[in-house]
Amino acid sequence: MRRSTLFFVILTILSFVFLPASAQDKLAGRWEGKIQSMQGERPTTAVFKKEADGYAGKMPGLRPGTEIQLKDVKLDGDKVTAKADVETPQANVTINYTFTLAGDELKGQGAVDFGGQTITFEMSLKRVSNDTEAPLAAAGQAAQAPGGGGQRQQPRNEVSQPQQKQSIDYFAGQWSYSYIGRESALGPAPRDCTVSFTKRADGVSVEGATQCRHDGGMLKGNTVIVFDEAAKSLSFTEKTDNGVTLTSKGNWSSPIAIRFTIDPVKAKGQTLQLRRTISIVAAHSFTVTEELSEDGGPFVRLGNAVYTKAVK
Repeated sequence: MRRSTLFFVILTILSFVFLPASAQDKLAGRWEGKIQSMQGERPTTAVFKKEADGYAGKMPGLRPGTEIQLKDVKLDGDKVTAKADVETPQANVTINYTFTLAGDELKGQGAVDFGGQTITFEMSLKRVSNDTEAPLAAAGQAAQAPGGGGQRQQPRNEVSQPQQKQSIDYFAGQWSYSYIGRESALGPAPRDCTVSFTKRADGVSVEGATQCRHDGGMLKGNTVIVFDEAAKSLSFTEKTDNGVTLTSKGNWSSPIAIRFTIDPVKAKGQTLQLRRTISIVAAHSFTVTEELSEDGGPFVRLGNAVYTKAVK
């Protein structure tokens, strides 16, 4: 009897020790799924690893072959939260993730605060493995075919970042944006604006009328954009009713970013030099980041905005 009891105890202990990882920890493992954002839907992967003081995690980075390290990963009941610091062309931003865990499914969203505006994207993931050591690039590229047999599916093609064709047609239409930043001799801030670009008869330019509301009233302006197809460049001429005219040239050789060289101007007794970068997010969204040098001083952040195109 004693021997039988001892055998039962040993068997129970061994059964507990060799429980599968998914039963030992409901978050640790490899997860695959989709991200749904303004850019459309794309696949993604997340790996969570149990550590003594909590969890560590990682996801694919914005550029191929890079990774985002997840920090402050917390599991509270069926709620999972995490953060990630990401470097973008505009600035370093923090993504806040919130998920609901239900068995082998994680659903939730990521949220980014960009210049006072919150941009969110939806995520849906499923656990595919308890392996937390393999590179992210290997995740989901092979799986057993239905019915077993050990056959493997062909690796999935890498999904590249959506890119917009460089064309003057991209700007044509009505856009709205909120400019978040500080006031300067170039204009008031913050301000809420709309701009309507109409394609001109030459086929390579648009003309836009801008109206902005701010605490002090209204600011109106007119902008002409000319696109050089061969050089992949843009010429901007911007005039506002406060007497400021900006002339600039933008390099659009990259389909995801436009970097501008802007002629210095004099306004309210100051010599001003503006720097501007446009980042193309999607067919209906782009961001603007501006820096300003006053009287030859260092460039400091002036403001930024997220433009959203009206959908007909």
